[in-house]
Amino acid sequence: MPNAAAQPYADPLAQRHGLAALGPCVATASTTLVRLHLVSRVPQELLDSLAGQPQLQQVHVKWGPYRDVTALGRHDQLRALGLGGATSLVSLAPLTALENLTDLSVEAAHRLDDPTSLGAFTRLAALEFGNGHPGSDTSVTLPDLGWVRSLTRLRTLALPGIRLLDADLSPLLDLPELEHLRLPLRRQYRKQVFDLADSSDVFADIAAQYEALDSWRASLPNAR
Repeated sequence: MPNAAAQPYADPLAQRHGLAALGPCVATASTTLVRLHLVSRVPQELLDSLAGQPQLQQVHVKWGPYRDVTALGRHDQLRALGLGGATSLVSLAPLTALENLTDLSVEAAHRLDDPTSLGAFTRLAALEFGNGHPGSDTSVTLPDLGWVRSLTRLRTLALPGIRLLDADLSPLLDLPELEHLRLPLRRQYRKQVFDLADSSDVFADIAAQYEALDSWRASLPNAR
């Protein structure tokens, strides 16, 4: 029996809903789009087709089974990128050469080969990484926060739903421009947050959130 030629993976659900046919149109159409928000399920074929729109400056993907973001790594003008529902994503390496990328959001990337590779995005002013989806209680696990030290331009850092194997929060103090910090209010972070609140405005804000949570819990009918 002759060997069949290798065929690119075709998402059957994408074909069923006509998204497979949309990809070639996006790949070849001449447009002036600079902002693109994909609000439905995004298969790999559709994400790959964005290589045909190199002028894009902002891209947001709501969710999908995409695994590879190589096509987006060719967008030299890309400034803001949101990768929602990235449960199949395995690597961010193709994006690290994007010199104009200053705003990056990656949600639910549970299969990422090396989450600490986020430290290579040294041009970022805003980063969100974790799982902030209200319908999911699955944490995104990180070994530690040592990788943030290289992100010295960060002004906003959001780490919703993360779980740290090494819960040391002190690397965040090495971010001189940081103005806004979002962390899950876990018990194991609480003491550090209050210890650091006297010397850090962003930790003072987190401490205030813990206090607000305490007040809310105390107000519940069964609190006593």
